[in-house]
Amino acid sequence: MTQQTIDPPVSSSGETAAEDLKQTMQGAGVRPSQGCRNTGIHHAGLHATNPAASAEFYKDILGMEIIGGSALDHPIGATAFLSSRPDEESHEIALFANPAFAHVAFKVSSLAELRAFYSRVVERNIPIKFLANHGVSFAFYFDDPDGNMIEVYWPTGELTRSLHPHMEPLDLSQPDEALLEGITPTHPQALAAARRASGTATVKRRNQVKYVPAETGPAYWGPGDQITFLITGEETGGAFFMAEVLVPPGGGPPPHIHRHEEETFYLQQGTLTIQVGGETLHASPGDFVYLPRGIMHCFKNTGNEDAKFLVVVTPAGLENFFEEAFYPAEDRSAAPPLITEAMLDRLLTAAARHGLEFAPPA
Repeated sequence: MTQQTIDPPVSSSGETAAEDLKQTMQGAGVRPSQGCRNTGIHHAGLHATNPAASAEFYKDILGMEIIGGSALDHPIGATAFLSSRPDEESHEIALFANPAFAHVAFKVSSLAELRAFYSRVVERNIPIKFLANHGVSFAFYFDDPDGNMIEVYWPTGELTRSLHPHMEPLDLSQPDEALLEGITPTHPQALAAARRASGTATVKRRNQVKYVPAETGPAYWGPGDQITFLITGEETGGAFFMAEVLVPPGGGPPPHIHRHEEETFYLQQGTLTIQVGGETLHASPGDFVYLPRGIMHCFKNTGNEDAKFLVVVTPAGLENFFEEAFYPAEDRSAAPPLITEAMLDRLLTAAARHGLEFAPPA
């Protein structure tokens, strides 16, 4: 493998996100994004002298729905919870009479990601204030340098219509099946999706041998490559996802960033030109490439034969993006599907839900 430094090419801006992505896929490059996007603030905990009265204000002025709360004699004091979309978010504002509970909350999309963020905070020697099983979510709390409390949480899918403070202990050293054993959601399908995203739907299988004969794993076509699942987070307890990727000549994805996962490539056949972090790598069979999360990259088959490589993604979860955004490859030998506006819209919608960021137009 050889490498050289390059200046990232620049593309013109399109009128829509789908058009921008389409231009990128048709061969134009873009400048790598310099920003670092967080997981997203999905609710805020505010201090309120009278939570019940303040809740009526948010209901009257902003049209929010009061989901629940507690009286002054509750162990954590008077509270009120509101949501503008209770079928999606258990609450978007939490009001606390006790100012010690004021916080901002960042949501992650899987239990594996919650564990990863917890490990990141601990590794940086940031004190953990407490961990909690809220019923509607698993969460941990810590302070920023100015003493503002931060919550990182994963929603369990238990979207109850009457929300009350729920603060059972949470031990993230326990296996996933133990943590999820007592979850009884109002919407069972929501928990099923959450379990799939966290690699817990078939967690008992992770200690079993798995054999996948050649070309028998589930296969999906994207806008530039075909991916065949070998083992998913459901079978590894959320630890990793592994697949084989086939890239036809000229194929490959546009520049993008994974916010939640690391990727490891092992090239088996053909050649790939990989652009990553301002460098160009020319990979041949037997070459190995490791890509940390948060770094802009893309690859393209610049040869005359199909390229094949194994990819290991850690932690698991990216397979859910492929299932949502790509199309099932009913005939693995058929030509790749045409890149349509519908495909690009589907890709962008799924990317936003799974921490995948495409390079913005210059």
